Amino acid sequence: MNVYATTPIREGPRSGSPGNGRVAQYRQNGLLFLVLENQEIRTIVLPAVGGKMVELTKKSSGTQFLLQPSRGYSKAHLPYYGIDYFQYDPGGFIDCFPTIAASTMTKKEENGQPRTIHFPDHGELWGIPWKYNVSKDTPALYLHVEGVRWKYEFSKTIWLENATVHIEYRVINLSAVPFAYLWSAQPLLEAHPGAEIILAQGVDKVLLDWTTDPTLGQHGKYLPWPVGKPGRESNSAAIPDRPEKHTMKVYTDELVEGFCGYKRSDTGEKIRFEFDPKNIPYIGILWGSTGGASQTDQNHSTIALQPSRGRPDALQEAYAKNEYAELTALGMAEWSLRISLS
Repeated sequence: MNVYATTPIREGPRSGSPGNGRVAQYRQNGLLFLVLENQEIRTIVLPAVGGKMVELTKKSSGTQFLLQPSRGYSKAHLPYYGIDYFQYDPGGFIDCFPTIAASTMTKKEENGQPRTIHFPDHGELWGIPWKYNVSKDTPALYLHVEGVRWKYEFSKTIWLENATVHIEYRVINLSAVPFAYLWSAQPLLEAHPGAEIILAQGVDKVLLDWTTDPTLGQHGKYLPWPVGKPGRESNSAAIPDRPEKHTMKVYTDELVEGFCGYKRSDTGEKIRFEFDPKNIPYIGILWGSTGGASQTDQNHSTIALQPSRGRPDALQEAYAKNEYAELTALGMAEWSLRISLS
């Protein structure tokens, strides 16, 4: 059995290109903002806000791809562990781990006794501060955090290559018993009428996890893809001309080709997510309104393309269906995500 110590601080990406660009930092409203940019793109990360990416901009046009909150980020308005996700401004790009929806799991302790654990909605990581390290020689951001109700370390290294953001993930189980989990990227994008969600060829149906529109069907029903109006791009769905009043979450089946994309209708620009389907076998698609008590002026129409290591949103259901990821006792897993702007 391999035994892993807590991950040491890394000084740059683990693989591939050494990256390009520069790293800078500044403080605003009491919070530290980490900036990683090159000539083509700029991204900004907030370590104190769950390691959230709050900006992803194509510099030649100034287009910001991530949904922005209705109020600015400040130290006076930080999330905390277990807070209702919708009591805090949605927006940006978070990592959902070790569940997506609130879930209850039974853990067998090292002494063999069972213990029930409740993981909050959107997981443990988005509402707590992360530690970070900045590498300037090989421009990269390294962020890491420890689990709250399970002993694990979760980390990500972010670096740039031309118009692509590379994110390398690592999770280490610090417990002597196996650890079942889900991981999902959750980049919230602005939904423009006429914009298109693009999936790989061969995806012709999606599994409905949940919806606020009862006419679509119930949890577990398969819907044809594209859902709604087909787009102009190959195997794409078009956002309707009228903003959605309802929200739905669907999943692909296991993928053969690891990519998905979103084409804006206002500028024609695209964001593309690429990954190894052997490590990330599903894509979740959230489509509709963010809602939220903090959105006092209006609900924001959004799209989230969510490369995922399991499905559906609730860990206990994914476990029952054997559609989850698992770490062995004291084990480690790594995977990566590439996000390109064009």
